[in-house]
Amino acid sequence: MTKFHVGKPAPSEDLVDREDEVKYLVSKMRSASINYNIATIGHRRIGKTSILLKVKTILSKNKRFVVVYFDVKKNMGDPKIFLTKLEKEIFDAYADKLGTLEKITAKAGKLSSAVTKITSAITSMKIKSIGSDIRPDGTITPKIEFGDKVTDYSTFFLSVFQTPTAFAKHSNLKFVIILDEFQEFEELNRYPGLKNIFSLFRSVIQERGKNVSFIISGSRVHMLESILGSGESPLFVHFERQVISEMNEINSIKLFNKYLKARKIGENDSIAKTAYQLVGGQPFYLMAIAEGWNKGEKVAETLNRLLTDPLGTLRLYTEYVLSEDLKVATGGPILKTILSA
Repeated sequence: MTKFHVGKPAPSEDLVDREDEVKYLVSKMRSASINYNIATIGHRRIGKTSILLKVKTILSKNKRFVVVYFDVKKNMGDPKIFLTKLEKEIFDAYADKLGTLEKITAKAGKLSSAVTKITSAITSMKIKSIGSDIRPDGTITPKIEFGDKVTDYSTFFLSVFQTPTAFAKHSNLKFVIILDEFQEFEELNRYPGLKNIFSLFRSVIQERGKNVSFIISGSRVHMLESILGSGESPLFVHFERQVISEMNEINSIKLFNKYLKARKIGENDSIAKTAYQLVGGQPFYLMAIAEGWNKGEKVAETLNRLLTDPLGTLRLYTEYVLSEDLKVATGGPILKTILSA
C-alpha cells in the first residue's frame, strides 16, 4: 500500500499531472541557443519539488547533462558546512556522470581518470582553496581549505559556484543546478563576506559560462518575488518565472482516486469530486483527505477531523506553516495564537 508522508515529494513515477510544467523546464534546459535560468514559484506543498525531481530524472538520462539538486533550507548551516555539502553534491553528480568504472580505480596509488579530470578542471580555472580527495574505495570528495579563522566567506562561496563552470568547460557537459527553497540563502547574510548574498549570487549568474543553467525554487512566494521582481534587487531580470498553480478538477480526481486505490478502497469519483470542491486542486490537501477518509464518512467530516485533531495531518501542517512564517515576526507567538484560533 502506498504510504502517505507529510511534506514528502512524490516519486517521479507517481507524479500526477504536471506534464506541461515538466516539459517546460526540460525544454528550456535543453535549449541550444539560449542559456536559461528559471525560477519555479508556488505555495507550499503545491508540488514544486516533485516537478523538479522529475526534471532531474529526465535530464540525467541524457549523457550530455549533469544535474545537481540541492535543498537550500534542509542543508543550511554555517558557511563551512553549507558550502561543503553543496560542493559534495556537485562533485558527486559529475563523478557519477564520468562513470562507475572510472571512479573505482584508485588502488595501488593510481589516480582514476575521474579524479584527474576533476583536478584538472579545478586547476585550469584557478579555483581558490578547493581540491579533491579520493578514498581507497574510489569515492571522490571535495576538500575545501577554510583555514583556522575565516574573515570573509565570499571567496569560498564564489569558488564553489565556479566548480560546475569549470567541470562544464573541461568536459563539454551541460550542468543544471537546482536550488530548492532558494530564498533561504538570506540566512547566510549574517556571515563575513556574505552580507550582500544576492549580489554575490548575481556574480555567479553573470560568470557561469554557456553550459551552466540554474533552476531556483521557493515556497515563500512574496519573499521570492521580492528577491526576483524588485527593480532594486540584484537578481532582477536574471530569471524567467514559472508559476506552479493548483491542479485542475480532472487531475485532482485522478490523484485522489490513486490514493483510495492504494488503500484498497477502490476509486470513487463522487467522493473525489467533493474533496476537490472543498479544498480545490491543492495536491497535499487532496492526498491528506484521501488518506484519512473512511467509508461511510462525509468528506467534510474527514476534513474537519484532520484540521481539529491535535495529531491530524492538516492540523500538524497548519502548526508547521504558522511556526515557520511567524518565527522571525515581531510578536510571533501572539500572532500564532490568534491565527490558530
